[in-house]
Amino acid sequence: MAVYKDGDKWRVIYRCMNYRGERKQTQKRGFATKREAWGWGFISAER
Repeated sequence: MAVYKDGDKWRVIYRCMNYRGERKQTQKRGFATKREAWGWGFISAER
């Protein structure tokens, strides 16, 4: 998981496995703060 500044917002880039067992990279954008983005990344990693 990585957190990047995207203009005035923050985004999280993460990798997950699809139903075939292939690794896919995706992102979630639009966080107001770096802390919020970082927290979302750790919560989603636990699922």
